[in-house]
Amino acid sequence: MVGIPKSNRCTFCKLRKTKCDENWPTCGACARSGKVCSGARNNYKFVVNGCHNESNDSDGVSKPSDNSSQIQSQQPREADPNGNMIIDIKEYTSTTGTGTFHRMRLTRPRRARNIKCSRPTPSLTPSPTPCPPMGASDRLAAQLVYCLESASGTGRDMLIWGPSVWMIPQRLGSESAVLRDTVKLVVTSWANSQRGTLPPEAWLDLRLHTQALGSLRKALQEPGQDLVTDTIAAQWLLQKLELTYDFERGANQERHAAGLTAVVSRGGHWQSFDELGLHATFDSFFNMLQEDVRLGRDCVFMHHEWATAFRQAIDFTTTRPVIKAMYRLWVEMTTWPTLVRLVRTLCQDPTDTMTVAELVLRAKPVIEYLEHENETTLKSLMGSGDITEVENISNPDLFPTCYQFRDIDTAKLFYTHAMYSIIIHRTLQEADLVLENYNSGVMKRCREYSKRIWMSYCWMSAKIPLAVEYTAALVFSYESANEEEREFCMRSLGDLEYYRRPPPVGRWIDATIMANVKGYTGRLPFIKTRDITIEMCGIGCRS
Repeated sequence: MVGIPKSNRCTFCKLRKTKCDENWPTCGACARSGKVCSGARNNYKFVVNGCHNESNDSDGVSKPSDNSSQIQSQQPREADPNGNMIIDIKEYTSTTGTGTFHRMRLTRPRRARNIKCSRPTPSLTPSPTPCPPMGASDRLAAQLVYCLESASGTGRDMLIWGPSVWMIPQRLGSESAVLRDTVKLVVTSWANSQRGTLPPEAWLDLRLHTQALGSLRKALQEPGQDLVTDTIAAQWLLQKLELTYDFERGANQERHAAGLTAVVSRGGHWQSFDELGLHATFDSFFNMLQEDVRLGRDCVFMHHEWATAFRQAIDFTTTRPVIKAMYRLWVEMTTWPTLVRLVRTLCQDPTDTMTVAELVLRAKPVIEYLEHENETTLKSLMGSGDITEVENISNPDLFPTCYQFRDIDTAKLFYTHAMYSIIIHRTLQEADLVLENYNSGVMKRCREYSKRIWMSYCWMSAKIPLAVEYTAALVFSYESANEEEREFCMRSLGDLEYYRRPPPVGRWIDATIMANVKGYTGRLPFIKTRDITIEMCGIGCRS
């Protein structure tokens, strides 16, 4: 047998090349020379009074016999059930001290020379069914799970994109290629972002990106596909990837927002949302609403039938309460593009009292909903410890305390609620200006919610580089800040987007921030250009 020496001599006798009398634990040669005997070599195992390689004096120990190294008993040889190994155990008395020890030797059985080797007789016991070979979809799912698990709690944790990301692996076995090609792109781009040797602009794998876009085009062209979960999930992932890693187009150029709106709306109000389809839709809502705001159109999902269908789907889902609260917030925020459109109309004609009346009529219920959520859901999260206020170590002079959150879902609900509270109050403020009705409460609420966003930065900064959507909350909080707080906002925006440029070129400065704030609240138009002067001069916001 490999690894078991043929010689049974102790180390001292083997080095001297003399015969060993094997009177272990100390052979005669070692005893005469005053050496510590190594005992049996690797193919022996000593058990002294039940302890390995030890000699103890304890209760119940059999006394040594007068004759040292005398064999007291010899057990017969035994073979294992398959006849592959023979066990030979002998019990010895220690030559010095008390106690006994055993010598166990393992050998293979000898075969007669005249018997030819033959194949073993098959066992009557059925062998276990071998595991099926892992397919390409299984390997891809395993790679995605590895990315998700290995990045938990870091800035590379894709869970920040939304809870639907954990539902993707089980969908990869479907017949649709669009999701598999998109996940390949996700895994590769995420792995590239982990490599310190690659610059950020090289994170997005362009070859796989082209392949995923081709698969998406084919999926969208298939007739009779009213609501394809794989297509929605793929568009959602591509949107998040391009928002995070596409450095040429910038943050305002989410390509798939309009496609997502079309795919979801094509299914109709009462379509049967499965878990992944529902989560992927709501995880994309912010970007879909942004697209509607830029294009100056109402959101398709703001109508009563859609709102009712979404609320019903939310009620039936088994997801966590904090995620349900987030989804209900998105349903209410389908009014955002309409409010922005009304503000734009009002900026063109400040005497349009009909528009003012409609703006107030639509904004007031949303503000009431946001205040109700603040008094119920958010206060409950604070009371349960899911949202806590702790000492601010990074900016103690500016904000003595900061917020800590149980998880990213709780944090997103908190700062998104604050962001939309600011947006809706700003649109209502435009109506008050026309009506010459100065309301100090509006400014007070905007500053209160802005401070919540600032105090969330310490926790969110640990989610860099995937905390992209948080930049929108920081941008909308900027208008309520004093000079020192504005410097903090600009510095924080730079830290959050250290690896990319703000939309679509340039950097976050006072002019670019205020242009985005006014553009997304209806006070500036969106212009398709890369000319940075339109933002510097307050003419419009680049799209």
